[in-house]
Amino acid sequence: MSLKTFLLTVSFVLAIGMIITLLVFWNLYIIGDYHTIRELGSNMPATGRWTVLTLGIAFFSAILVIFSLFFVNILRGSRFKQQQKDFVNMMTHELKMPMSSIQIFAQTLKQRKVAEQEREKFVDCILDECGRMNFLVHQLLKSQQIEKGELPLEMRRMEITEMAREFVDNWPRPLEFVAGPQGYANLDPVLVEFALTNLVNNAEKYGRTGIPRLAAAAENGHVNISVQNQGEPIPKQFQKKIFRKFFRIPNRQTRKQSGVGLGLFIVKTITRVHKGQVKVTAAESPPGTLFTLSFPRIP
Repeated sequence: MSLKTFLLTVSFVLAIGMIITLLVFWNLYIIGDYHTIRELGSNMPATGRWTVLTLGIAFFSAILVIFSLFFVNILRGSRFKQQQKDFVNMMTHELKMPMSSIQIFAQTLKQRKVAEQEREKFVDCILDECGRMNFLVHQLLKSQQIEKGELPLEMRRMEITEMAREFVDNWPRPLEFVAGPQGYANLDPVLVEFALTNLVNNAEKYGRTGIPRLAAAAENGHVNISVQNQGEPIPKQFQKKIFRKFFRIPNRQTRKQSGVGLGLFIVKTITRVHKGQVKVTAAESPPGTLFTLSFPRIP
């Protein structure tokens, strides 16, 4: 138990003990001097009665608030333990699958002779699985930096459409690109690229067979980069929750895809440190989900 947790626990126990003690003495006083209190109450002016009533309401409100905070603290502790359990389960699954594939391909290459074309295929699969694990570890490291407030920033004056076009040109798979009016913003290109990587990866995973669309444009006092997929729209009740750490939408499609619920959490944090915001909306043409990163525009 940390020192902060210990001090909070002791403070809470002392507060509850004091409240219980006051309630006991208050009740004993009322029982012992009932007639005296009633006589005083009848002789008390209206202002005094309202003062006593207000103090009583405030006292019981304080008791209610304290017990409510205690209940919320218990719920948070339970939720945190569940998140830890879910995280361990997800990490075990996400690491076990690529490691098993790597082991199978490596054993096959070692135990029997294979044709050159088949060998290259096996090696490519091994490299793909290594890349998958490397990306997962990278996500975890970024998450740790965010939690500790150690996310480094190297801000530059960047033109938004040029930056987005370069990202599309360097992406290893097809992307549709739409460029709007040009505009500049102070951005860390490495972090923004990492945020876009998470969004495009999600668009490819959940976008069925459609090609993700990336658009960039300046609009009034902001510059925007958006990523659109052609998958199922995200239900409104989950549109805020998806940016929480380790949260994943509880449906069959999500369970089929790899991930530990860190990508969108990182996207939101990167956007926030740039004094921007991220929005998720349902797209109409083509139907799907649209994520938009918005940053303050500069001259």
